[in-house]
Amino acid sequence: MHFREIDHRMEPLHDVIVGINAGLAAIHKRLDTEEWFDGIWAREYAEPLLGLGFVAAQTYAVGTVSDLNSIRISRGKSKAENLKNYKCYTQDTFIKGDVTRLQLINAAANYFKHHDEWGARWPMEKPDGYTTETLGKVGITEKTEFPCIDAVELLCGTSWELNVLPKILKEWRVHLFSTLL
Repeated sequence: MHFREIDHRMEPLHDVIVGINAGLAAIHKRLDTEEWFDGIWAREYAEPLLGLGFVAAQTYAVGTVSDLNSIRISRGKSKAENLKNYKCYTQDTFIKGDVTRLQLINAAANYFKHHDEWGARWPMEKPDGYTTETLGKVGITEKTEFPCIDAVELLCGTSWELNVLPKILKEWRVHLFSTLL
């Protein structure tokens, strides 16, 4: 057994999600305790926390592909993919249309990391065009006020709790390793 077959990435991801969920709970508490803090303020405060959750999930996914390729190479096989093509992210359940959960996680993370660079107009050409195209396929556009919240609601429901993300990622990792090793 190769040491990278053991999922050492899940516990740190889980810890990050627990921290983000605590931050989200604090935001919900403020809704009940601070008169001026309304639903719009809550969404403004929640958006970056959820974006960070997507970045943590994306980091897990990139690491998983790296683990997969290291194992394949150690067994004399070629890499499973060129990571820039995001082929491993298509090996998952579709969330809406032809977009998988992993593609949405990846696009939401990229959006969060780069949207300030884009200004008022979303890029339609690569490299960021892949992100905006993927988000557009699930109804998230430059007119969407809180893209990370919308992405979380597609994946996790309206509670905004990110507990579903580690489950999605673990399921995807098991599938990748069972089909591509």
